[in-house]
Amino acid sequence: MIPGAVVSPTQKSDVALHLSELFGQGKKVVPWGGGTRMAIGNVPTSYDVALDLSGVKSNVEHVAGDMTVVCDAGVKISELSSMLAESNQRLPFEIMRPSEATIGGSVASNAPSRLAPRFGGIRDWVIGMSVVLADGTPTKTGGRVVKNVQGYDLHRLHTGAFGSLGVIVSVAIKLIPIAGRTQTVAMWFDRLSAAANAASDVSSVNVTMEAARLYSGPAAVGAIRELAADRHMDAEVTSDGTEFLMLVQVAGSKAALIRQVNELTGLAGTVPATGYEVLSGVSEADVWTYADATGNNATVRVRVAAKPSVCVDLISRFERLLGRTQAPHTSTIFDVGYGSMQFNIEEIGNPEAIAFVDDATRMVRDVGGSLMVEQCPVEVKSGIDVFGIDASSAQIMKNMKKQFDPHRILNPGRFAFKI
Repeated sequence: MIPGAVVSPTQKSDVALHLSELFGQGKKVVPWGGGTRMAIGNVPTSYDVALDLSGVKSNVEHVAGDMTVVCDAGVKISELSSMLAESNQRLPFEIMRPSEATIGGSVASNAPSRLAPRFGGIRDWVIGMSVVLADGTPTKTGGRVVKNVQGYDLHRLHTGAFGSLGVIVSVAIKLIPIAGRTQTVAMWFDRLSAAANAASDVSSVNVTMEAARLYSGPAAVGAIRELAADRHMDAEVTSDGTEFLMLVQVAGSKAALIRQVNELTGLAGTVPATGYEVLSGVSEADVWTYADATGNNATVRVRVAAKPSVCVDLISRFERLLGRTQAPHTSTIFDVGYGSMQFNIEEIGNPEAIAFVDDATRMVRDVGGSLMVEQCPVEVKSGIDVFGIDASSAQIMKNMKKQFDPHRILNPGRFAFKI
């Protein structure tokens, strides 16, 4: 969908002026940040103006003593991280494509983070924000300090609303110290049962995990082969590609790293793993980058939220649901201990994709979880609700949309139930 016009404000006050004017004209507006997650969401019912927020980035207030930062929505994640690093501080989340993604877009879309098993999601770290409503009214929620009791936590409502209730123009976030030294233990398995045991047991090992992910399918096979080539190891994968890879990153002093790595390699030997390797420096960064980037070529990408105890079982359920044709072309990324999973299906036709999404949504709901389609062909989108939220939540969401944006100016039709 191509907008009739693009508006590019550079100040927060300009956003309010533009929205007020567009509201008066009845124009439908789609807010843009870095564009990295614009593929997510239902197809908008109309799209007159693109509101480009990437230029709203003049203000960054970092109070190192309070470990908080307030910044405009258009600030790039990588730029903000570099600035915070000068004070030995960092954001409590790491997301894909940080050199392109903006802080406003990441918050608005509640972008997933590989640090979630330890620190939780973005929503847990936002302490305040400034939001411009559809009619141009500037509003504020929360504040600039952690100990804040100003009104309701409406910033939690806007986090993950994809700009359908208001346009985020600045965000206040709690920070954490830089981790210091890190190492990653990579362990791989040729059976799901062994990988499941490792994923279950790693939470009881006496280590402080920065991140922990279990990969299956092409994501695991490709990363293991890349790792073997980089380290000149003999790490063959099975002929049918049924390989599983778990990456666990730990941080601390030199002595703490030695102890934690010993705990993890001991676990690898007990499970047992087919093989394991301890990584640091460039090799550590490369294996995470390669494994996480595997889903970039997916035809259909879905994200599942469920109890960690049922997530591994969902891997085999999804494989059975996809059947012998699609299962070998499906990668899984599971945030161990957190309950977030990503399924990347590389080859699937449109009718099969629609049937798969319907069946998968019901299957995930049966175990108390939820499913969202993050990426799929537009022909598939038109036949489904990509957010997959149960009908009992529909009226609440419709009422919120009616309260915040009664004229359906912002992202009309893009959010759940096409509201």
